[in-house]
Amino acid sequence: MPTRIVPSSRFCSRVARDAETPMAGTATEAVHWLLIEDPMPWGPQALPDAEWYPAIEPALTRWRADVPDLRVQLIRRRIKTWDAPGSIRCFVVRTGSVPVVHARYVSAYADLQHLDVPNLLTRGPAGLPDGPLVLTCTNGRRDACCAKWGRPVAQAAEQVHPDGAWQTSHLGGHRFAPTVLVLPAGTHYGWVDADAVPDLVDAHRHKRLFDLNHYRGRVHHLRPVQAACIALRRQRAVDALPAVDGRVVARKSDSYKVAVDYDGAVYTAFVHATEGPSFVHSCKDDTPKPSTEWHVTWDTDASPLSDPPTTKPRPA
Repeated sequence: MPTRIVPSSRFCSRVARDAETPMAGTATEAVHWLLIEDPMPWGPQALPDAEWYPAIEPALTRWRADVPDLRVQLIRRRIKTWDAPGSIRCFVVRTGSVPVVHARYVSAYADLQHLDVPNLLTRGPAGLPDGPLVLTCTNGRRDACCAKWGRPVAQAAEQVHPDGAWQTSHLGGHRFAPTVLVLPAGTHYGWVDADAVPDLVDAHRHKRLFDLNHYRGRVHHLRPVQAACIALRRQRAVDALPAVDGRVVARKSDSYKVAVDYDGAVYTAFVHATEGPSFVHSCKDDTPKPSTEWHVTWDTDASPLSDPPTTKPRPA
């Protein structure tokens, strides 16, 4: 079947919606996160563009030698607004079944190099008494959609959850803007409406997922595992955060065998990546690129349904 090309538009997020792009299995993949406060306007690449980046680059190289998947995000309350004037806020976060969150203040960016990030990531678990961290991508210099639709969502999050709401740099997948990441749960959402933010925050305060139609996956899972876990959640209408887990047990090319844990049982999913519609994935990109769609089928001897269907992650 020939690849369907979606006409170009000014905003890549609108183009992706028009293409009915499936969202399941598109979350960023990273278990370990370092969040650094910087309320100044961010450049397109955020961290490397920061004036203070050279002061921590050697330390970052050292940390990534021990923690290869360490992802660094810039965060801010608002532009030119410090959380605590005179100090720089940062968080060291590990997602997954045993999450870790450490909050720290430093007096200067150069002091970040003295943090033992790999060690902090192994210590815990520690908790946030005031609830989760809710990060909304608002980096308009990276992609216009993140500013246009991300800022109203970030403002709504600040109103309902002022201690835990942060604007952040590129999270991945601005075609799904506005995108929201909740830590330490590691849940990644797309096309979130500002008026739905109170429900999103409330769900996570009660250790539940927000609307599955806006759910991209958990960042500590590989994308085929994300797709399989979401398929099971939809089939069983499961929103409890710890209820479903998964892992890849075999791979051949673009096909994966995934074990999904739910309710004391292990279900076997076969997940296959196929090429979806082509469209521009960024507002700055004039070249259409194919999207990826995950197709999930279940082992009939161990299916989450008595009459297992072949499922395809639904578009939001």
